[in-house]
Amino acid sequence: MKAAVLYGAEDLRYEDVETPACPENGILVKTIACGICGSDLRTYGGGSAKAQYPSISGHEIAGEIIESKNDNFHVGTKLSIAPVIACGKCWYCKNGIQNQCDNMRMIGTAEGIPGGFAEYVSFTDDMLENGCFTVIPEGVDSIDTVIAETASSVLNAQMNTGIVMEDLVVVIGAGTIGCLHGEIAKIRGTKEVMIVEMNPEKAELAKKQGFENVYTMSSSDPELERIIMQKTNNRGADVVICACPVGQAQADAIKLTRKRGKVIFFGGISAKSATIIDTNAIHYKEITVYGASAYSPEVNKKALSLVLSGQLNAKKFITARYELKDLKQGYEDMRAGKMIKGVVVFES
Repeated sequence: MKAAVLYGAEDLRYEDVETPACPENGILVKTIACGICGSDLRTYGGGSAKAQYPSISGHEIAGEIIESKNDNFHVGTKLSIAPVIACGKCWYCKNGIQNQCDNMRMIGTAEGIPGGFAEYVSFTDDMLENGCFTVIPEGVDSIDTVIAETASSVLNAQMNTGIVMEDLVVVIGAGTIGCLHGEIAKIRGTKEVMIVEMNPEKAELAKKQGFENVYTMSSSDPELERIIMQKTNNRGADVVICACPVGQAQADAIKLTRKRGKVIFFGGISAKSATIIDTNAIHYKEITVYGASAYSPEVNKKALSLVLSGQLNAKKFITARYELKDLKQGYEDMRAGKMIKGVVVFES
């Protein structure tokens, strides 16, 4: 089969590799589509300390079962597959916090389990039991479902934070994550969402795709603070979501939040990007700061249901499609801010 194999930082090769066998009690899936994620780009650029080489990345997968040795999964079934595989046995799993599983494994993150940047992928019975494998109904475009994986992380963060209808939500960053945060906050009925993006090309793309209230400016721009204060009678934003991997944006998020407001730090940052955060502001303004990482299988199903019902319009997000052989170009386009979400689409 053909696969995009990562041999090291910036060393991606489109080549023939052995097609995986169907495991005992497992399934073999033909890939229909696989989303290109910011974490894939980070791994491609050498930014993942956990990466193993050579490896096949790709963790936002839609595929069709072509061979099965598992009675619960039948040939011809199309699946939405997300990468999280919890153990089901640790304290966190037993308490419904699978996204913090002590023994978490991830499909297609270059950490040992091959992913969807290949024509075929196999999955073992323990993955099927504890992972995120959901049937795609007839009549649904399977390609659209790849957005559900990223939406799962976003939904998990907003559910944990308790965003409510009265909130003014400010999202810093207009990439996939930022736009999803904006869209899901709207679905949850928030009063207003502001998306802040300093890259003019990314901001314009978000506007073109139908995202509203996109402000082309830095999160450090005094004009942004003025606008927020004007909208809130000088209180500040109820919730600020930092959806870009920049330390200064995290620091700005604290500054823009009202007393007893909430801040979500979504996504890791590099050590060189780290900025000193005003912990005095957190202390005196009683700001609550939330981390956000992954999701449980239950939340993944909720996010997928938003896509299947049409509440979350995947076509607003998927702005670029690539053949597998052109994945490297996809990474370069993402790095240049030329897409909201790119997807590798395989021949049917």
